[in-house]
Amino acid sequence: MTGRAWPFLIARGRRRGYSTLLVPGFLREHGFLEATATPLDEVPSRTAATPHGVLVWAEHPVTTAEAGGEPRDEYGRPLVLLHGFLCPDGDPVAAPAALPRTEAAALSVYQRFLADEEGFRAERSESFAIEVAELARPRVSPPAEPARPARGLVWAGAGVLVVAGAVIAVVGFASAGGDEVPPPPECGPAVVELTITPTVSPATCLRDGRTVQYSLPPTPRP
Repeated sequence: MTGRAWPFLIARGRRRGYSTLLVPGFLREHGFLEATATPLDEVPSRTAATPHGVLVWAEHPVTTAEAGGEPRDEYGRPLVLLHGFLCPDGDPVAAPAALPRTEAAALSVYQRFLADEEGFRAERSESFAIEVAELARPRVSPPAEPARPARGLVWAGAGVLVVAGAVIAVVGFASAGGDEVPPPPECGPAVVELTITPTVSPATCLRDGRTVQYSLPPTPRP
């Protein structure tokens, strides 16, 4: 598939230290460029994955003709460009083949920078087309639905509640019935109808369907 590549340039001048001189046009912050695109160690180019895409870069020692004079800084160090591109659309299939194109853009910007190092402000690059391999995107599983109780279990639970309520009602009814006062017993043959006196405590019993008060005859002493 076809993606986009955005050129960038990091370099130092004769007096000014390393800084980003050409920024990919779609970026809002570019601090990660200087932290990622470091000088190379005897390799022609490097590739690194960043949060903003795949970064590819190479080094280019500045010549006398390109610098318009001595290609060294005020401390005698050679002037070197770190140039390349940032691809947010995937992994470039032939990254080194695109580096000559970014080198040309970098040299044009660098010459404007050398003409006014103190007043120069970073420029924004335009993208060019490049073939990329589409990045694999992880598959996201849908969230699991909460388990629902089986319908039979729901009806069983409802039946348990009904039975429990019936048991509670029966027990409550029985308990309420236990509070009733039983009727007085039938009067026996030894019962004498009471003539109430202050020294006798009356009791009650049933005789011919009516309640009477009685007292037992005093027990004779031996």
